[in-house]
Amino acid sequence: MQYQNLSRSAIIVNAIGAGAAVAFSVAALVDPTLAISGSADSPGLDLYAQAYAARAIPLGAALLFSLASRSKRALLPLLTVSGAVQLSDLAIGATQGIPGMVVGGSVLALIHLATAGQLALDRSRSAPVAA
Repeated sequence: MQYQNLSRSAIIVNAIGAGAAVAFSVAALVDPTLAISGSADSPGLDLYAQAYAARAIPLGAALLFSLASRSKRALLPLLTVSGAVQLSDLAIGATQGIPGMVVGGSVLALIHLATAGQLALDRSRSAPVAA
């Protein structure tokens, strides 16, 4: 299945979002206080940064690969999962009082899920009608 209607700008915006999530997770591995303000000696801070990177790096890399590849078969599920993950980050940021997670999660969830919605709509419009 190909998504001919996916605009170049949608690909670029989603790639920037995925790249930013990957870059932030790598930066948090180097300096966990970037993820959560506080002392570098805070218990669990390194674990949090590692757990965040363990999902952000492979998911972001898969999304970037799918956005760049000619075949977009995996794009709809990857965008949907990426959007759901960002909604989770938004919820965590809101409950823990971390404004960066709220803003980042909101923006990236909107980008990924809006694009996924557009792809799903295009897919349903181009699906053959059963007789």
